[in-house]
Amino acid sequence: MTLPRSKYVQEGKEGVYHCFSRCVRRAFLYGFDAHTRRDFSHRKAWLVDRMRHLASIFAIDVCAYAVMDNHYHIIVRIRPDKVAGWSNEEVAARWLTLFPRRCGLKNEAKPPIQEYIGALAKCQERIGVLRQRLSSLSWFMGRLNEYVARAANKEDEVKGRFWESRFKCQALLDDAAIAACMVYVDLNPIRAGRAGRPEQSEYTSIQQRIRAWRKERMAKGLSSEDVNDKRQLTKKADLSGDWLCPIASETGHRGILPMTAAEYFDLVDKSGRISRLDKEGSVNAGLTPILQRIGANAESWPETITCFGQKFSLVAGPPTSLRNFADEIGKRWFKDVTASQLAFST
Repeated sequence: MTLPRSKYVQEGKEGVYHCFSRCVRRAFLYGFDAHTRRDFSHRKAWLVDRMRHLASIFAIDVCAYAVMDNHYHIIVRIRPDKVAGWSNEEVAARWLTLFPRRCGLKNEAKPPIQEYIGALAKCQERIGVLRQRLSSLSWFMGRLNEYVARAANKEDEVKGRFWESRFKCQALLDDAAIAACMVYVDLNPIRAGRAGRPEQSEYTSIQQRIRAWRKERMAKGLSSEDVNDKRQLTKKADLSGDWLCPIASETGHRGILPMTAAEYFDLVDKSGRISRLDKEGSVNAGLTPILQRIGANAESWPETITCFGQKFSLVAGPPTSLRNFADEIGKRWFKDVTASQLAFST
């Protein structure tokens, strides 16, 4: 028997979630479709641009993403603390940006004006509802999937479903689960044979973070000697990657993991090598310190990051976190306990 999403995705409470959606009939509707011989790869940019737009409106942090040919992954953190600090006017402005008024024969969307913002801000009851929606996972994912589906159907001049079902979701309960899932997501193109290195993985958060880091490094004029200096690399690499949630906390921005961006880049790179059979034994020693700090099992790490989607269904985390979460939502247990013991018990 399945568990209602409202049981493990609790509105108004902070949480980190791995969400993913697949095209109807597993068709390659935003990649190269070998059946129709049509290339829909330009639609991947629609998804990324929409993520960026929604991240600027919602009180939701985008931590990682990967857009494949017929499905995509996204890891988000719900931030009710952010929306609680917004004024009524800011809530109204954000909502009217998400759902702009339309006018004219072409039904063009108009940016929100102060008159409309002020009128909406005075409706206390309505503002309360909008605060909840602007920190809602369902509303965020709904606006993401609906936008892409409508645009694709319009381009193809068809009607009907674009996504096979409502988005799937997993709760990530601690740093180890978050790190494992982020690496799993960032390495999706490599495992699928679409890229050979993380920096070549198109439409992924890891590529975006690396590009942002390189841009910052060039702007600050680091020399080649500085690049080879690990201490300088770690110091300079704590970047958010534009609109993404930063890896480590920065001034005014909470990070998602207890490590620097440089350490995360290293973790992704070495994890990608581990998933390749010809390089399994070359990097385990280097991974151990970071994995120990976040509470993951280094010996099980290769299997955890390559089979994350098969090992965990609704939640992921160490056994104690699963037990506490089960008690919190009134469930006896989760079926992922064995995988949890192997992946996160150090």
